[in-house]
Amino acid sequence: MIDLYYWPTPNAHKITLFLEEAGLLYNLIPIDINRGEQFDPNFLQSESLLLDNIR
Repeated sequence: MIDLYYWPTPNAHKITLFLEEAGLLYNLIPIDINRGEQFDPNFLQSESLLLDNIR
């Protein structure tokens, strides 16, 4: 399963459309970009930011 850090923007919506059409399982984790959560040091140091290696 892919953890998708997400905020409802047009570009982020493209990712959810792709995941749905590809039939991939994902878990939406909200990141409020209006409050700057994407710049939080704990978020930036998270290993969850690594890409999921699907082979």
